[in-house]
Amino acid sequence: MAEKKNHHFVPQSYQRLFSNDGKSIGVYNIKKNLLINQSSIKNTMSKDYFYSKDKNVEDALAEIERLCMLAFHKLDNNNDYNLHEVERLNILTYVMMQLGRTVYMSERLSDDVNEMSLEIYKRCTGIEQVDPHLEFRFDEPPLFSLRVYAGMVVNMADLSFKLVCIDSKCDSTFITSDCPAFIINPYFDFLGYAGAKILGYKGVCIMMPLTPKLLILFYDSNVYKIGNRKGKVTISESKEIETMNMLIANEANELLVFNPKHAITPSLREYAQRVKTNARPFKLYQNTQCKISCFHILDKAKSLNINSCFQEDLFREYTNYLSKHPDIKKYLENLGGSASVQDRRKFYEELKNRR
Repeated sequence: MAEKKNHHFVPQSYQRLFSNDGKSIGVYNIKKNLLINQSSIKNTMSKDYFYSKDKNVEDALAEIERLCMLAFHKLDNNNDYNLHEVERLNILTYVMMQLGRTVYMSERLSDDVNEMSLEIYKRCTGIEQVDPHLEFRFDEPPLFSLRVYAGMVVNMADLSFKLVCIDSKCDSTFITSDCPAFIINPYFDFLGYAGAKILGYKGVCIMMPLTPKLLILFYDSNVYKIGNRKGKVTISESKEIETMNMLIANEANELLVFNPKHAITPSLREYAQRVKTNARPFKLYQNTQCKISCFHILDKAKSLNINSCFQEDLFREYTNYLSKHPDIKKYLENLGGSASVQDRRKFYEELKNRR
């Protein structure tokens, strides 16, 4: 069997959800200001041996992708499909791993670790001016960032799931990018702190476009009411969809991706150019009005004063619970990492009970 050296940091199976022929997608290179209407999926958003030369990594990722694609196609074929708890958590695992497996995240985490390590080195040695060539780096940064985010699935298992759909009568569509899964926190934006992306905070949300007409949303149901308790959320305003696409573009690294049948708008390309030259947090709230209409902050959550509250009050109850009970967290992580079907079912039941 031929060795798998061409590693996709955005899966080919995901890219095909934005393709007409299953072989190509539309790509806009922000840095080069280059529009490509037919880019080969086989060679898009991939690098040779990106994770490592250990073929087991690619095989493990392929299994997660296979499980989730089954659920993705169910949602695509029937927007009202009610996900089983197992499917919801499989999709959460997929989204969390996608957060950690990109070029951007691997480079960012590598830089963060290097910066912290240099600071510790200076404090421990008393040396203020270190050799500019001294760095603390992992041999395989992408594998490190993938492990970090894969290891946080248990921490995010309390989030609720919602499918956001574009009305069939609306011509507008979602784009995606080379960082398809991303973190936002409209709640902290509402409280005056735009750009907060700490995963344990109250109000955290994880988004990922699924197709040109569908978007996955994991959210904190103790802070937001999003649509009805069950079922999808449907949006039909072109302006709102453009705002969501601007949010997607804001989180992109180098590439915006789209279905060639639906051309990416010039205004969106111009926005992506501006963001890359002058990066700033994307503000979802204008005064007290959210630019994405499906987000409604619950009255009980509006009273939090970030400037005077305890540190613990910033975090979700579930996050605080796990931090106070590391033995339970470890137990859940061990169940979640087991290949045993019995353990996997037990893991889902434990999570359901503790939510």
